[in-house]
This record gives sequence, C-alpha cells and structure tokens, in this order.
Amino acid sequence: MLGPLKRLLRRASASAATLEAPARTGAPAPTFEQEIAAAGLTAADWCRRCRAAPALHTTVTAHAVERLRERDADRVRRTIDAAERVLRHEFDLLGSGPYTPLDPDRHARDGYAPIDWYLDPVRALRFRRGVPHKSWNLLEMRPGNADIKYPWELARCQHWATLGQAFQLTQDDRFAIEIARELDDFVEANPTGLGVNWTCTMDVGLRVVSWAIALEMARTCPALDDAWWVRAYTALFDHGVFIRNNLENTYEVTSNHFLSNLLGLLFLGAVFSDLGEGAAWTTFSRGAIEHEMTVQVLADGADYESSIPYHRLVTELFLGAARLADHRGEPFSKEFRARLRDMVAYLAAVPRPDGLMPQVGDADDGRLHVLEGYATTSPQDPRHLFGPAAAMFDEPAWRDLGGDAAAWEAAWWGLESDTNRVRPQADERPATAGHSIGVSHLFAQAGVAVMRSAAGHYLLATNGIVGTNGFGNHKHNDQLSFEYHCAGVPLIVDPGSYVYTSDPEARNLFRGTASHNTIVVDGVEQNDVRPDWLFRMFETSKAESVSFDDRPDAATYVGRHHGYERLPDPLTHERTFVLRKATGELTIVDRLIGRGRHDVRWHFHLAPGVLVTRTSGGTVRLDARGRRWTLKAPPALVVTIAPAAYSPSYGVKVPCLAVDLGATVDVDGERTWEFAVLA
Repeated sequence: MLGPLKRLLRRASASAATLEAPARTGAPAPTFEQEIAAAGLTAADWCRRCRAAPALHTTVTAHAVERLRERDADRVRRTIDAAERVLRHEFDLLGSGPYTPLDPDRHARDGYAPIDWYLDPVRALRFRRGVPHKSWNLLEMRPGNADIKYPWELARCQHWATLGQAFQLTQDDRFAIEIARELDDFVEANPTGLGVNWTCTMDVGLRVVSWAIALEMARTCPALDDAWWVRAYTALFDHGVFIRNNLENTYEVTSNHFLSNLLGLLFLGAVFSDLGEGAAWTTFSRGAIEHEMTVQVLADGADYESSIPYHRLVTELFLGAARLADHRGEPFSKEFRARLRDMVAYLAAVPRPDGLMPQVGDADDGRLHVLEGYATTSPQDPRHLFGPAAAMFDEPAWRDLGGDAAAWEAAWWGLESDTNRVRPQADERPATAGHSIGVSHLFAQAGVAVMRSAAGHYLLATNGIVGTNGFGNHKHNDQLSFEYHCAGVPLIVDPGSYVYTSDPEARNLFRGTASHNTIVVDGVEQNDVRPDWLFRMFETSKAESVSFDDRPDAATYVGRHHGYERLPDPLTHERTFVLRKATGELTIVDRLIGRGRHDVRWHFHLAPGVLVTRTSGGTVRLDARGRRWTLKAPPALVVTIAPAAYSPSYGVKVPCLAVDLGATVDVDGERTWEFAVLA
C-alpha cells in the first residue's frame, strides 16, 4: 500500500499506472495500417491526400505569411533565430538555463545528433529507459531528486511549431527536415508505451497537438519522402490510440490533465477525420470537452484550480478547442462559448500593470502550443491569447490589450483576415459585462478581488476556495494575501511556486501561509497542508467575501476566513483593504476575533529590486526604481527584514527581501491592527 507521498507523486506525475480502469471496451483499436486498408487506400496515398487538404486552423495562407514578414520583421527574425537554436538542439526550459541534451547511448548519424529525451539538465541526472508506462513509479525509479518535468517538457515538442513557422517564413528545408529527424529520433528512443515520456497522458496529448501542427506546417517540404510521411502519421495515430486507452479521468477529480488528453484527441480527430478511429476520437472528445467546461470553470469564469497561471493554461486549451471546432464548421454550444468568453474576460481583468499575470497559486508554465516568443517570452505573459480571443469573439479591447504579440498569435491561429473569423451570434452577451478591462472587480466564486486605477495603482487580493472541487492540487494558503503595485512599480508580490516533486520542502514552503502576505497565527496553516501530500490541501479556512465597493476615489474589499477556528482558542481573521485611486495609498486593517493568547506573524513579500530600510516607530522605507514609499505598521510589533525568494516561473528563484512583523498578543473579543503603504 503506497503512503500518501507515494500516491500523490504517482498522481503528480499522472502515471498511467494509476489508471487501472480501461478507457474503452470491446475489440482492440485498429492500427493505422488497418484503418487505411479499410478505406481502400495505400498509406502513401492517404498521406498525400492529407497533406493536400490541411485540417487545422494553424495552417496559414501564403498571403498571411507575407503580411507577417512585412508587418512584424523583428518577431519574424526572433522566430527564425529561435528555430536556428533548435537546429543546434539548444534548449532553455523551466528555468534550466541553456543546455544541449545529447544522448550518450546513441551516436550521431548523417550529421544529426540524437536528443537525450530522458535528461534533467538542472541536476545532470537521466531517467531510466524502457520502463513500461504502467510499471512506472517516480519515487522508486527516478535518479536522486531528478525533476520529471524536464524530460516531459522537452518531449511535448512545443519547439516544433517554431520550426514549422521558420519553414513557412523562409521556405528553408532545414527546418522541416529537423522536424522529420526529431520525430524519428523520438520514436526510436521512446517506443509507444515505454519510458517516462509515456507516463503522463497530459504530455502525450500536448505532444500530439505539437506534432499535428508541425506536420501540417512542413507538408510542402520537397525533401520529405513518402516513406517518412507514412512513419510520421503512423506514429501520430499510435499516440491517439494510447491517449484513448489511458485517459486521466479515473481519479477523484478531473483537471487540466484530462482536458489536455481531450485536446490531443480533438486535434487527432481532425487529422484522421476520414478514418473510423479519427471520427470516434472527435465524437468522444467534443462531448467530453463540452462537459468539462461545466465542471472545471466557475460561474464567474475562473478555472476551478485556484491558480491564475493554470487559468491561463485551461483558457488556452478551451480556446484552442473552440477555434478548431469553428474552423471545421462545427462550433461548440452557445453555453460553452459564453463561459469561454467569461474565462478570457477573467484573464483580461487580473493582469498587473506590466501586463504579466500575478503568481496566484501554482505555476508550471504549461501551454497548449507555443506560436509566439518560443523560449523568449516570459511564462507570466498571457497577452498572446487576447489576439485569437478578440477575433473569435469580436472584442477589440482584447486585441488592444494583447498588442503586437496578440496580432502575431491571431495570424498563426488562422485569424489574420475577417474571412477567417467566426462572428459571434447575435444573442451572445458582451464579454466585458461586469468584467471590464482596467477597472476593479470582485470574482466572488474564485475569491479574487482586483482593484486598480488609471494611474497604474493595482491591488489583487486573494481569499479563495480550496479548488478543484476541494482537492486543492494547485491551491496555495493565500487567504487574505495580496499583490500590490504603485504607479506601475511592483512592491509587494506573491512568491510564486518554484518547483514540485524535486524539492518537497521548497514545494511546501512556497505554498504555505508563512510565504504569503497575510497573517500566521500560532504557526498554523490556514488550510491543512500535510507535508507528504504535495498536491493536496484540506479545506479548513472556509473563506468568504464580506463586501466589495468600487468608488471613484477608492476601492475597498473586506474578506474573512475561518482557518484558525480550529485552534484550542479559536480565532477568525477578517481583513479590510482600501486602495486610494489618486495616490495609490494602501490601507490594511486586520481584525482577529476570538479569545486567548496567540503568536501572530505578518509577512510582506517584496518584489525583487525593492530595497528596505528600517526607520523608527514601526515603519520601514521601501525604495524601488528611483521612488520611495513608507510601510507603516503598529509600533508594538517587532520588525524583521529577512531574505526571501520570488519565483516568476517554474524552476526559477530570484532573491528578494521580506518584511516580517510579529507579537504575542492577548485577544479578548477582538484585536485590530492597521498598516499602510504611503508614497
């Protein structure tokens, strides 16, 4: 019997070994060769027909490519430069820094050096090869503390779209040939169902999206012969059979993992639409995607995993599904589209003044595909998505919010011209109803309050449910925590999430209450976090939004949570935030309601580059970008300036400072403390 850490790590790696129930019944799925024979074709004939009739929306016209060359020469150059680095097998993934994964077990052939698909480049450790996916166990089989996410991320092959774009932009066969060589390389090193790159069906699903897109982008390359195309589409078909038989929907909850499985099948269904299996994959995935929209998205449009970075991923998955369905002339339902609009509206409402996402909850940089800024655009930047969303929902404000990145992304989604757009139906309500860009808003179901002004003052307060239907896999203990920017300068920020299974201690530290800009009472977590359960949180806080008021002069949010009511002397924490819109002044009033003697600690996690100077009377000075602020605290509190770390994306940790305050206090009914940040 596995202990909780082993169970959660196996689940964290989405090991197919946990999926004991078969996903389908009846006779085994036919092979690609059998399906082709049933259609009365040879494999080579089918591949030629497939290449002549592209199925995906990411196949853009020659006119659109020429317009991109003229309109965005810098981004064209950066895309080609990124593809040149891929030709040299130079990667930079999940904070690894530049590395070249050369396979030590296989020698170069015809000028091509095989890739090491099993490498953790940060720790210079390799995962073992040849393990059947159903036998995989992370704790028992990984070398040292190697991070499984590194081979998985590389094996998603999301750099293939960059190679395809470079081929389209230059007509240089080298980029298409690299796709071909890497596909053969991958199949040789990762036979279907063997090795770590088959142990997470999510990654298999995202891999087939990348493969399907790249194959269509390379379809006109004269250097690729019929024999290779047959190998390529055979391998792609085998991926579909694997996904259908190893779905990640047999656990307590479904999440972005299962949704990624479905996106893989939806893209494969489009590629193999004239074959029986392809049609079956489309029918199954479409129905399941419609259903998951009702399961995974809250009424206010937020993804239910309590994470803004994961909301970006899930929005991209649903948006990609909608675009493919529109492209095929088979749109999803009005209800699906309305909820998807709300998802994009939520994503448009929460960004910081610099356009980046606040790091609320977990972040692992996940994407459906990467068509803009491969390995150069910050994983915190969601703006590319506003281009296709603006075109799909006829929302110009989103296009403006996304800027040049949005326009580039829209072009590669096949949304360059009005003729390629699917116009919203007349009865679809405006996306910005109650979710306006650049104004304050409370998302009550998500437990996120956004307060901002035109002067670049910004406050985002979090006080949310334990997400994923109470499972809490990507939730942090951030009740009544916040992120604060004044005049566009980040001052107090969420710490991020850093890493997952490779460092359990760091994992628990970054998601713990003490790392967030809130109160810790008696050293207790707001929601129960058990160290062995790296991807689970147990609900105890019962967070609630008391009130939200947005006026011309100030925005105010009052929230409450009950996580400390399980103490021997119970306490309720209530916090009031007031953001003055003209000056950016922030006032925080904390109330502890209850009784007893308690150790109370406050944490203010400063953005990298913010300097701190202790002054007098419970105040500290904050300096950043040539400006100065004062953090005022009650004088009775003991102030400590401590080193801390900020994680802007997975695997990255940047040094910063934190202001910690504390006292041992007696509460008899209630106690209040007031803090302020003044310019």
